[in-house]
Amino acid sequence: MGNSLNRQAARSYAAALYDLHLPEKDIKTSREMICGSPQLMKVLTCPVVSMTQKMACVDRIFPESIRTFMKVVCKHEKCGLLDMIFECYEDYVNMMKNVLNVVIRCVTPPKPQQLEGIRKYICSRFTVDDARIDIVKDPSLIGGFIIEAGGCEMDYSIRGRFDQLEQRLIRR
Repeated sequence: MGNSLNRQAARSYAAALYDLHLPEKDIKTSREMICGSPQLMKVLTCPVVSMTQKMACVDRIFPESIRTFMKVVCKHEKCGLLDMIFECYEDYVNMMKNVLNVVIRCVTPPKPQQLEGIRKYICSRFTVDDARIDIVKDPSLIGGFIIEAGGCEMDYSIRGRFDQLEQRLIRR
């Protein structure tokens, strides 16, 4: 339950960040600093560090355009969600551009021609302008692939076929 509340809060902050129309470069730089510096996250999330010190840290480190946003996140004690906020921001930007995030899990990455066919299929099925595809190697599939898109999972893997066969045999 707490995780879904955190995800919802991160989505709200991500939408607010989008509405600020900040330079993409500043958002990317800030995300890299957050993700690349565990020490920075410790300072921003530590209850022993005073709010004045946290604000001074934000002023020293982050690009000027994003400082007010970062201070609001600090004041509401949501700095622990910053990584999730930036992740949700990227998803939100893609949603606003009508781009779907897709994950393809496979043993062997698809060839460019296959990937383009998958992209066209996804765009048609989900009525989107484009698909941002991430490839994840998963040797446990034995062969084939699984497409995760728009809350759906399409299993075209050998392991998936074995599981389906097993279920049919169990039902008999």
